[in-house]
Amino acid sequence: QRVVIASHILGKLKQNADTPRKKSQGETGARKKMIFKDGSAAEKVTALVESLKGDGYDFTVGIALDTPIVDAERVVSAGKGIGAKENMKLIEDLARNVGAAIGSSRPVAETLQYVPIDRYVGMSGQKFSGNLYIACGISGAGQHLKGIKDATTIVAINNNANARIFKNCDYGIVGDLNEILPLLTDALDTGKKKPAPPMVKMKKPFIKKAPPALPHYVCNGCGYEYDPEVGDYENGVKAGTLFEALPEEWICPDCGEEKTGFIEVK
Repeated sequence: QRVVIASHILGKLKQNADTPRKKSQGETGARKKMIFKDGSAAEKVTALVESLKGDGYDFTVGIALDTPIVDAERVVSAGKGIGAKENMKLIEDLARNVGAAIGSSRPVAETLQYVPIDRYVGMSGQKFSGNLYIACGISGAGQHLKGIKDATTIVAINNNANARIFKNCDYGIVGDLNEILPLLTDALDTGKKKPAPPMVKMKKPFIKKAPPALPHYVCNGCGYEYDPEVGDYENGVKAGTLFEALPEEWICPDCGEEKTGFIEVK
């Protein structure tokens, strides 16, 4: 109790603005974050397929759809964005042509019961540490992201350009699943798949970080980093808004620290 009382009296210790800080890389670590949102659906799918093949993925081989998540080299997962249960056929068709097992988010298995409970991926579910993970209609809840942080490549397909999953993926397509998934399935159709050889874990690409073009500010309370190029969409702050231009009543979206509690990253 003495420690707690003393901490309330002293308040938070101010940190030196020159103290080096580790920039947040998201829940899944450093990712390419190549999001395809311009052009037609076919053009976006073509760009994704070319990127995956360029990374060395062979789509002439495959595994059984019910391969345990922890043993699978590739997984295609369904989120609540898939809609009605009959749309699970889109996931099954895509998984066959990707050569992958089927997974899901927790609500799809636990609440909607579209798949068995042992198919959901997340911190409290199955952990995926294989090579290719394709998230379809998954927004990117923290507990789900923790279950795929060791994946070599994460692909996200969602119609919400601001979905959290896009900040934690290597490749993403912004678009309607009902339009994107059939196109992607056709693009990866190589006929009957050969049995996949034993999995060889692929290395994640080295992501070289460019220095920020605009000054960043870090919350002195929790370490949240305000990036002017991203803004704070959930609180109505548009991308491109400088920290100095934020309203005085703006607070840290993670811990509620006031604007005065931020320091510039040196």
